[in-house]
Amino acid sequence: MDIKYIRRKNLRDQQLKAIKAGLSKADFAEKCGTSASTISQILGDKAGRNLGDDLARKIEKNLGLKHGWLDLQHHETQKNSEVHEAQIIGGIIPWDSKTSLYGDEVEVPFLKEVKISAGSGSLFQEDHNGYKLRFAKSTLRRLNVQPENAVCVEVIGNSMEPVLPDGSTVGVDLGNKIIKDGKMYAIDYGDFLRVKVLYLMPKGKIRIRSYNQDEYDDEECDATEVTVIGKVFWSSVLY
Repeated sequence: MDIKYIRRKNLRDQQLKAIKAGLSKADFAEKCGTSASTISQILGDKAGRNLGDDLARKIEKNLGLKHGWLDLQHHETQKNSEVHEAQIIGGIIPWDSKTSLYGDEVEVPFLKEVKISAGSGSLFQEDHNGYKLRFAKSTLRRLNVQPENAVCVEVIGNSMEPVLPDGSTVGVDLGNKIIKDGKMYAIDYGDFLRVKVLYLMPKGKIRIRSYNQDEYDDEECDATEVTVIGKVFWSSVLY
């Protein structure tokens, strides 16, 4: 694999890890010992700048990484960076009313006409298609999700990439609306349904964060302006 690609991917993983920990894009760049514009030129969708030897060594030193770490493939790091809060917990199988349930299975509504936006927002549409997905009861118990509170919906847009690419499916726990910093939620904000990472802020404010920080800045608003639909407990990611 090309060293330029490996370095870029490793740096993106480090950036995503920092964002998950609550740092902004500018904070991460400062921690790397460079500017936000430089990091954006390297990691942005239209990135035209390569991560050279000198800068790579400087970033490794500033982030406390071993000399040459950015030049190596790290399979375990890749695995962990793709999971995050919305964990991939195995396959899902579409089924209909003619398909028998096994003893440890439960049907969860798959609202294919209800799109939750990971971008600028998607209006809610009532769903009557009857699609369902199979989940093991043991899986839902392990995640503390009551079957009657679970729904699956489609994500559209690119604001949550690379964790949730456009077209992904998420499972939402309608019974869990308590905000915990850094967790992912389906929310109604500004009359749009979205999937975002939330943080509680002083003075009754909420910070709304996208993983795709190159294109989407953080938003802050009054808690009264946001309706939490439920916590994202599962995802199926398409690449």
